Amino acid sequence: MTSLACWCPAFALTDTAQVAQVRQRAAQLATALGLGWVEAQTLGNLSPPSTWRPSVERVAELQALWQHRVLLAARGGHGCVHLLSDLPKSSVAPLLIGYSDLTVLHAAWWNRAWGESLYGYMPAAGSGERALATTVALARGEAQRSDSASDPTVLVANPGEATGRLFAGCLSVLAGLCGSSEQPNLREAILAIEDIDERVYRVDRNLEQCWRSGLLKGVTGLVFGRFPATEPTNYGGPDLVALATHWGQRMGVPTVVGLPFGHEPDPLTLACGRMSTLTATATGWSLTQAKVPSLLIPGRRS
Repeated sequence: MTSLACWCPAFALTDTAQVAQVRQRAAQLATALGLGWVEAQTLGNLSPPSTWRPSVERVAELQALWQHRVLLAARGGHGCVHLLSDLPKSSVAPLLIGYSDLTVLHAAWWNRAWGESLYGYMPAAGSGERALATTVALARGEAQRSDSASDPTVLVANPGEATGRLFAGCLSVLAGLCGSSEQPNLREAILAIEDIDERVYRVDRNLEQCWRSGLLKGVTGLVFGRFPATEPTNYGGPDLVALATHWGQRMGVPTVVGLPFGHEPDPLTLACGRMSTLTATATGWSLTQAKVPSLLIPGRRS
């Protein structure tokens, strides 16, 4: 079908204002993509914060929406992992859009060779002009470049150049897949990681989990988000830049830190599965995602 379907794969929406916002932003994205849109039957069913519906209901809803061209997550939150065992056994899949706990579904798309997915733009969360513009451009298959000019606060933590398919995800959620059948094979991939409310020691702990499970084996480049969190009073440990430098040097890969994607007020969207090039030097950095055929054309999901 030539339509976008918006649904809640995990946490439910909490109030009527949030429902109205989701509907407005989902319609805005669908219009920009040249698609009609529908909402899941339960989208307007309200629940207290941090509440997820029974997994059997969410699985059935996802399967019912599978026929649509695009699957847009209204929001994230714990619960996406419950869907993994009952994903449709299909050779093709809709274009998945979302971030945060949607990381587990991006990993599923990656593992099942279901084509590119887009890490970004959730209507109930941060989704401003940049989020919309980069989501639309990537869905159309356009190239995307971020660099020292577009994002001057991003810092080089370890120099070098890497090329490979990019995988973007929420670090703590990704670490939760370690050792499971859904752990993605990121050999020869550029890994972009972000999170929220994770202090530096927790970021390091999750990276250690990824390292010891083999998830980081063969990764060719690292892109850190901004990881907003408040450190304890009188904290004297390393900051995020120092930690990113440590991991870039430990892995021997180019590394940058501070890219505003994921849990941001207006996040940059990144294409999971797209060939990308990360360049980091003493004078600047860039992350370029290649041009591909439109992701909206059936059978042409790169």
